[in-house]
Parts: sequence; C-alpha cells; structure tokens
Amino acid sequence: MELLAPVGSKEAFVTAIRAGADAVYIGVPAYNARVAASNISLFDLRVLLDHAREKNVRVYLALNTLIKHEEINDVVKNITYAAGLSPDAFIVQDLGVAGIIRKYFPGVPLHASTQMAVHNRMGVDFLAGLGFERVIVARELSFSELKIIANGAPAGIEVFCHGALCFSLSGMCLFSSFIGGLSGNRGRCTQPCRRLWQNGQKNGYLFSPRDLELAKNINKLKNIGIAAVKIEGRMRSSEYVYKTVKAYRMLIDASESDFASALSEAEKILSGDTAREKTTCLFSGRDNDMFRPKEAQCLGNVIGRITDVSNGNITVELDAGADGISAGDRLRLSNPATDDTVAFKVKEFLQEGAKLVIPFGRAGDFARGNPVFKTVDNVFDQKNLEKDIDAIYAGFTSRHPKKERDRIQPSQTYTALISNKWKLSKSAPPLDASAEQLWIRFDDISWLDVLPAARRNTRLVYYLTRDNLHAAERLIYNPVPGMAAELPPFIGQRELPLYQQCLDKMIPAGVSRWVLNNVSQFGLFKGAECELSAGQFLYTWNAYTAALLSDNGIKYFTASWEDDFLNIRKMSGPGLGKFIVVYLYGYPPVARSRLLTKEMLSCEPVREHVLASSRGENRPQLSFTPVFESELALLIPAKPVNIFTGRRKFRESGISNFGIDLCFTRPSRKTWEAVLGSYESGENAAETVKFNFKRGIK
Repeated sequence: MELLAPVGSKEAFVTAIRAGADAVYIGVPAYNARVAASNISLFDLRVLLDHAREKNVRVYLALNTLIKHEEINDVVKNITYAAGLSPDAFIVQDLGVAGIIRKYFPGVPLHASTQMAVHNRMGVDFLAGLGFERVIVARELSFSELKIIANGAPAGIEVFCHGALCFSLSGMCLFSSFIGGLSGNRGRCTQPCRRLWQNGQKNGYLFSPRDLELAKNINKLKNIGIAAVKIEGRMRSSEYVYKTVKAYRMLIDASESDFASALSEAEKILSGDTAREKTTCLFSGRDNDMFRPKEAQCLGNVIGRITDVSNGNITVELDAGADGISAGDRLRLSNPATDDTVAFKVKEFLQEGAKLVIPFGRAGDFARGNPVFKTVDNVFDQKNLEKDIDAIYAGFTSRHPKKERDRIQPSQTYTALISNKWKLSKSAPPLDASAEQLWIRFDDISWLDVLPAARRNTRLVYYLTRDNLHAAERLIYNPVPGMAAELPPFIGQRELPLYQQCLDKMIPAGVSRWVLNNVSQFGLFKGAECELSAGQFLYTWNAYTAALLSDNGIKYFTASWEDDFLNIRKMSGPGLGKFIVVYLYGYPPVARSRLLTKEMLSCEPVREHVLASSRGENRPQLSFTPVFESELALLIPAKPVNIFTGRRKFRESGISNFGIDLCFTRPSRKTWEAVLGSYESGENAAETVKFNFKRGIK
C-alpha cells in the first residue's frame, strides 16, 4: 500500500521524502484545489520531479479543479509542459481535461480526484472505462462501503487517512462560491464552514468537523486491497508533513505482530499535530462527537494569553506548565470577538521569565486577553533544510545546461485545440422564442396537480430522492407524456439497488428522459433506451467536457448553479448552446452533508454569528435554511436565485433551454403563477439573489 504525502512548498517536498513517502502530490500552478499554497512554478516542478526520481519517489500532479471554457488553452499549455516531465499521474476533476489528457497525452496515467465525488462502485467502474487507473474516493465513506468498492475494483482505490474534513460531500460544496464568488471547485474556498454560525438558539462552529485520523485502521485498509492512503495538507507546514508521513510510514511497514507497538510510537508523533482534534469520521460508524461547536477550531495547544499589544509586538504570558517556544515554532493568535485567527512562524523573540515579547506586524488585530496557541514545533533545523533545497537546485542546473532546461515548450498543436463537435452552421436560422423549452423541476409529486402538463414546450422533471421514491408510483401507473426524472448527486453504495429497482419500473412505464448528477449514475442505464442529460452536479464548464459526456450518451448539459454568464456564453460559442440548460430560478443546495444530523441542526435559519462587517467584508449577512434529503443535511439559501432578466442574453448566445426549480417549495398555484409570470415578463421576482451570474466566479 502506497503512502502519499501532500506538497504545497519546496520545503514540504523535501521533508516528505525525508520522512519516507512513497509518493507526493503537488498542484499544477493556477489550476489545482489549493491555489493558495506556496507558489511552485513549472520550472520548480521540473527540478523537484528530477530529485524525486533520484529518490525513487513517485510524483502526482494535481490538476483537480473545474476549468472554464476560455482557460482550456492555458491549461493545455501547462499539461504539455508537465507531461514532458513524465509525471507518474495527473489527478483530475474536470472530465474535459481528462478527455484531453487521454487523447493527446496517453503516456501519463489519470487519477480521479476526490472532487469527482465518487462514493460507490458504479463510479469507479465508469471512470475505469474512461481510462482512469486510480480513483480517490469520497472521505465520508464507512469501512464496509470501502470494502465493497475495493473488492475486485477495475482501478486502484485511494483513501484519505489523515487531515482536514469538509462538512459537505466532496465536490458538492457551493458555500464559498455563493457567499463571495470564490469557488471550492476551483481551489479558492474561503472556508465559511470554519466560521461562527447561529441556528435557532444554537451558535458556534456548527459546520466545522474535527480532522480525520485513521492511524488505528491502517491494517484494515491494507487487508481490503486499498492501493494508497493519502495525507491531506497541501496548505500545511513542512513540519506537519514530516510528522504525519513519519508516523504513517511506521504503521504501513509494521507487521501484524508489531503493529501495536508501531501504533503506540506513531500516536506519540501524531500527538504533535496540533491542528483540530481527531475523528474517524464515518469509517467505523457515526462519530457523534465529530462536531464540537463550542470549541475554537484548528488552533493548536494553548500556551498563554496576550497581555500587551504595542509597537508592532505582542507580549504573551505563558500559562503555568505550558511549553515554551523556540525559533521556528508556529503560533496562532485568536480573537474570539471577531472570529479572526492568524498563524505565523516565530523567527525571533525575547523572554523574561513567563513573558514572551514577539514581533508581529498584525498585532493591532488582536487584544489583551486573546489566547495564543502553538500549532507546530520546529522538528528540524530550518537552515539545513534550506541548504538541502539549494543543493537540489544547484545539482539540477549543473546536470542540465540552460539550453536543455529550456527545451520543453508547449506545442502549438495543443494550444490551438478547439472542439469542432458543436460547430454551428453559418446557415442556421436565428433563435426565436417559439424554440424555447422550459424545464420545470420539482421534488413533491403534488406539483403535478398544479403544473400545466400539456403546456407547449415544457418538460417536467421529477427530482428523485430516497424520501420520495415511493411517490414515483404515480408516474408508473398514471404516466405523464414527456415526463423526465432526475437523480440526486449522492446515492450511497447500499442505496443503489433501491434506485435500480425504481428505474426498472419507471423506464418501461414511459419515463425515458433522465438527468444524471454523478459519474456513478451511468451504470444504472446499461442497455436502457433513454435520453440522458447532465445535471448541475455532473459539472459541464467547457465544451470538452460536453464532448466527452456526449460520447457517453448525454444529450443536454445543465449549467452549474455557480457558473457565471460569461463562461456559459463562451462555452455556447462552438454551437453547444442549443443543448445547454440554464436554470433561472430556484434554491440551489450550497452544501450537502453526510456528517450533519437532525440532532445537530434545527430547520430554523442559519446565519453568520459574527457580522460580516467585523471581517472587513462588504457584503450583507446571508441566511440559509437546513433541509434534510435522504438523511443528508442540505443548506439552501433563504432567498432564491433568480436571473430571469438574463434570459434575453442567453438567447442571444444560442441557448434555448431554461429551467425553473421548484424543489424545496410547497406546491401552490399562487406561487407557480407568480414565478411563471416573472419568467414570461423577463423580470426578476422581489427578494431574490443572482448568485455568480453577474459578479462572476473565480
């Protein structure tokens, strides 16, 4: 079983190898899920890959974000350069990028990112069919689910064993994007889940889970054939990387008879990981102590409190019995009044007894009485580490003359890639209003008593969940012509037979149009004659993704809730527009969690507990409503997204399929008539938001 370490800096790269990692994963500049990690250039990648080969360590390049249509050429330039370095794999989220790599760079293996949200065996099977050699499964899986998925799998299974957890399912979180246009699916998450929130009478860190640690379960993972265990932490320090890799190296190498003693030693090392407290998540069943809302998160061990802030310094009085500090340690300051925290490395300080005077430029953000935490001990000599890095670069430049170093250049063959699959005929007539089709999605079967089933150019879409599958019998025994059904983004391994049985009844009854929201769902339609569409969570952000999905039976492509007008328009350019569906109204789930329960959240509104103004952000305080779908907790905005005013612009871009989403809304003729009236007039309803339509998404 391979041990895979995170690398967000040159220091982390070297220390991961020192500590015994079999492989490391590192982000491709600008297009990875941790774009805020220390900057590593394409040239740095070349030097570090060269060093890794000397040490017999594999290197996987993370290209694990969704890619806008206009970014494809730049991405392919980076891929061309990186592929010339012969990395051991690309870790990919965007299916369009996967298709390009498979076609033009077949020599580099593909690994599916956890952002693809693979949570059952059908997802693994589908991706293996696309050429993926490894699948990094979702973090929210139990051991029994992993055992089923891994048994005879056609691709290697990779599992996170240590590090931060998201409260939302991997790849399904729009929380950061909704709040400020910074998308977690594009590596720019601002972590709103780590902030203080209020839900009814409860307040605290309601959405901030403890960190994952599966040290005790390494043998179980080995025994079921897991190909690799992975440590999360490309934003973490090199000290963190060193300690965690060293501990898991011991555990993987230990024999059955020596495992207990190895675990004891490894746990001592991991106790120095002073991030959040640890949990096994859902691995061994639900951990009811996974969330501790009243405790500050990811702060480390308390060493004392600030007694003075002046002249760019903070004075800290150590608690009785607290460890002291050394140059190279990392500290974290916390201001509970504003929910602000900041971590920094101590370079110098003065100590007088129990008092420490530490230079710190942002001292003005903190006040007397604020707690101070130690997050990382300096476990090795930083100067020696820097010398090693300098030696690595010097050795590379001596072995590779400048001419040779500059040899790898992106080929113009790839930088000019344009998808011709959707080429629009110049003789095509202009789009008129009569060509429009309105998709109406709903999750309560009673909407059928309200909606106009026979309305011209209308497609009704019943959104299926485990909670409302029984109501689908109405469609089986009383078919509605042209009716479509949509599958949810998450169908657990043990729920697959239930959905398959339902499909096997609905399809013969005439429900032959289906909307898919996860790669795993293709497997439910083997041999069935159905029209398939990609939903908002089977992400289509560029024409290359659409082309790959089309090759696998998809006809229509639903724009993501978080996408913006400019990208949708550019994606429509090659003629794809007539197959794109844009929902103009609805309550998009900004998070979908398997970790939160009804006991943890009431169905009252959730609001940020600390006012936005205290963070210096120019935005209104937002409110969300928790709802529960098949035992999953969803957060939906209190105000619906509404962009009816954008319909004309979309029509000018060649788009003729629009949607109104009535999910999470009680069936009401009055509500329907009001929404439809706004749609037809092209005016937005009152008390609505535009999400990223106008402001754009980063």
